Amino acid sequence: MKYLFLLAHPDDEAVAAGGTIRLLANQGDEIIVVLATSPEEKTRITEFKKSCEILGVRQFKLLKFKDGEINNKLVWGKLELQLIEQVEKYQPEAVITFDHSGWYFHLDHVGVSIAALRAVQRAKYKTQALLFILFHPPGIKIKWPYVYQKKLPVTHAVNIKNVLKQKTAAIKAHKSQYFGFLPSMLLGRMSKEYFQLVLATRKGKKWFNKSEIFKKL
Repeated sequence: MKYLFLLAHPDDEAVAAGGTIRLLANQGDEIIVVLATSPEEKTRITEFKKSCEILGVRQFKLLKFKDGEINNKLVWGKLELQLIEQVEKYQPEAVITFDHSGWYFHLDHVGVSIAALRAVQRAKYKTQALLFILFHPPGIKIKWPYVYQKKLPVTHAVNIKNVLKQKTAAIKAHKSQYFGFLPSMLLGRMSKEYFQLVLATRKGKKWFNKSEIFKKL
């Protein structure tokens, strides 16, 4: 099966879905990671490539948008069109991206999420499923209940305990972004990654209802 991850920055692949990506790679699935932004610092690109190597990602692409500069005009224009191109080029069975909160309201993440949804809807090639990656796991007390829903629309969970070392190593590969505290801080909450099946054909629903990795809740 082929999965296309549409994300924003180098390190998103590791932090947001590193465990899931590694598990999918382990079972022989084809993984493509497309980032909307391309950092000016070569160090960050080198770190991203190292992270991909750790996670088993052999195909990736960095688009040319600038970090922190994804705005409405781009979301509804060039970014959407370029993501449509990626969907039609790679023809994945499933597309995975951020939810519309952008995890913590990072506008680049929000923009990619909206553009990815529109790309899936508008592309001539029709993928079987679109999933959002959810940030706050169920059962965690929400700090801002007036901002986040008390009950997130989680439909599937991925147990990543067996690949936690690889996820942590991939996060640590981004040395310019983290100074040792983040991986250890996240370890207590990283045993699972959570997803919402947003759009799916009958075939797509069947796949994810029977998936050995994406466990339906």
